[in-house]
Amino acid sequence: ADQRPLLSSQPQTMDQITKLASSCRVATPHQPVINSECVYTFHTPYTTDKGIVVNLITFVGTIEELALKNESEEEALFVRICKKRVAKSDDGGGDGDDAMDTSTGTSATKLGVGVEGGFQSDLDKYDTISTHSIVLMNKSSGIVVELPYNEDTKNDFPMLVSQSADSVINHAGLAVQQDLKAWELDEEPKPVSKYAEGL
Repeated sequence: ADQRPLLSSQPQTMDQITKLASSCRVATPHQPVINSECVYTFHTPYTTDKGIVVNLITFVGTIEELALKNESEEEALFVRICKKRVAKSDDGGGDGDDAMDTSTGTSATKLGVGVEGGFQSDLDKYDTISTHSIVLMNKSSGIVVELPYNEDTKNDFPMLVSQSADSVINHAGLAVQQDLKAWELDEEPKPVSKYAEGL
């Protein structure tokens, strides 16, 4: 069972967050933001229901237990990022092996991913459900406050906290982002070089 206290937006709760709002930073696209895995354990937002927490000052993502381990602050604000993959509903696919295109029930006829006649990409197979919350953590007592953060609640937070959280959530992170959504084997023959001709 999840032991995280999700509190309602009470004035006292928001006052605690407001006290730390001035220390939050807004990440620019050129700053390193580690929002895709824990720097110590390599947990990702998909690994557990707790996801990871990203410090809104240092932009370092960790698991909850290690969040304030090396920080000089006694308490800090974090954004919790949790993600879950849910299989898209099957509209009439068949039961088959990996060579079956489950959306149409036909076999792959081309060596390719995300192209017609090829295999489905992961983006075609799964929906990603993301949930976020703002977490106030203390070195001695752990989580002090945790409030859900989404489009409906974002305006309840101080503006700097909202801007900082959005900059972390929407940042590309350290991973090289490839826009490779489709791949297909080239069908034209490769020319034989003069060095490989006699092999």
